[in-house]
Amino acid sequence: MRALAHLAIGAIASGVFAAPVAFASPVQERVVVASPDPRTRSVHADGEISPSQPMHLVITLRLRHEAQLEQLIRDLYTPGSPDAGHFLTPAAFNAAYAPTAEDVQAVVQGLRAYGLRVEPTVNPMVLTVSGRARDVERAFGVHELQFGRGAGAWYAPDGAATLPAPLAARVSAVVGLTSDAMERHLVLAHVAPAGGGYTPAQIQRAYDYTPLYSQYMGRGQVIAVVTSGSVLRSDLLAFDRAFGLPNPVVRQRVIDGSSTSPDDETTLDCEWAHAIAPTASLAVYEAAQPDAQSFIDAFAQVAADDGAHVVTTSWGAPESETDAATMQAEHQIFMQMAAQGQSVFAAAGDSGSSDGTSGTDVDYPSSDPYVTACGGTRLVLGAGAKRLQETAWADTGGGASSVYGEPWWQYGPGVPQTGYRQTCDVALNADPATGYDFIYEGQWEVAGGTSFVAPMMAATFALIDQARALEGKPPVGLADVGIYAMARNASYAPYAFHDITAGSNGAYSAGPGWDHPTGFGSIDAYYFLHGLD
Repeated sequence: MRALAHLAIGAIASGVFAAPVAFASPVQERVVVASPDPRTRSVHADGEISPSQPMHLVITLRLRHEAQLEQLIRDLYTPGSPDAGHFLTPAAFNAAYAPTAEDVQAVVQGLRAYGLRVEPTVNPMVLTVSGRARDVERAFGVHELQFGRGAGAWYAPDGAATLPAPLAARVSAVVGLTSDAMERHLVLAHVAPAGGGYTPAQIQRAYDYTPLYSQYMGRGQVIAVVTSGSVLRSDLLAFDRAFGLPNPVVRQRVIDGSSTSPDDETTLDCEWAHAIAPTASLAVYEAAQPDAQSFIDAFAQVAADDGAHVVTTSWGAPESETDAATMQAEHQIFMQMAAQGQSVFAAAGDSGSSDGTSGTDVDYPSSDPYVTACGGTRLVLGAGAKRLQETAWADTGGGASSVYGEPWWQYGPGVPQTGYRQTCDVALNADPATGYDFIYEGQWEVAGGTSFVAPMMAATFALIDQARALEGKPPVGLADVGIYAMARNASYAPYAFHDITAGSNGAYSAGPGWDHPTGFGSIDAYYFLHGLD
């Protein structure tokens, strides 16, 4: 697959590095580490931000031996390879591929020379940086401009950001020079009493989870939910009482802050992951702010903890509107997760093939090759939760990435071979017209969106990982490898997938085999699990 191009330009020798104090020298060669924000080309700045305004940045350092890491990941998922299934621990990953302690210390000291506060994190490839705007501007050779006013105000640098060459040689991404908020993928339909939408029991029957629960309910598995905002335990308990579910074990951790407020996205993620894997534990990583910096820190924490084999997020943005530095930073973390045997699932978007832009676009992070893109359908049920009709949801995301190359695993019936990553990979019900029950701050609501699909697919793989663990097997890890291999099995695929052949998301229509709106379709969980266990 084609890795993201590094933002730094020019070849930098890594043999000799200046002392930390020299990083602040104005005569030292500087190298670009972050490109200008393309939005600034077409808008007029309203001035500069206050020199004393606090700023929060995240800097990721370059991986060592990245090409070897990509090959190792491929070997880990190739049957018959000596490395197959022998996933790395965080310690082993750091020893082989993370930046060295010397690299980390050099960047920390170099940035501190500009008056910035720089803190290493539990993940050695990620540093958190904070300071006043004037110090950030001096360190990166930019002026931070303000655009718009009031609640819609945002800031961005006046040009490319640079660092002294010895620092730039170690840095892969700088995130936070531009203010951007992530977008959630919740489509709210209406307030309704419990049972006004689809219930857990109906979805469990419709997608054939019910026969699995005599053996597999997720016990011993942990589902990591990466989000912004919190879930009220009282809501989870009310959800459980209403639908006869066991109370889950929930661990909540705030990232880049001390507290968060309740959030409907976080709530539905937890409730519906729990509905599909009722005895799995939930580890909720709550970004204090819905910005790229805090989400990077959250993903990095999940990778460093390595306590959850499955990870879900329902936050994202159009690929064309996502900063390249954010994609580079998270891509490195997703590589680590793949090497450690962690599966990552992301909502594919709720604005059709445009993803809310003026053309066609895909939603990030679902477009990353190390993430499974979860699309949406419209599911009509009859008596006894029998599937009567299932079509592509008109607002599901799905399309061709313009950033990521074609992954080595992405081929099969109907998959375009264009040289680029294609989404979606798999789908479940997402249309708010056939929406789901959930309770938020004591109020029952019915909603839809691919927000529901990502946590449900993560929970599905928690069931699969439980089954594999009982057989002495490692977790699935990079889920798309198994999904696409199963879809290529012509005799088994019709049992594991409901092929969606009608409907479209605008530019792309559903059809036999793989398609952009629904991937290989929705799943029959019973056969899907047994095809991967």
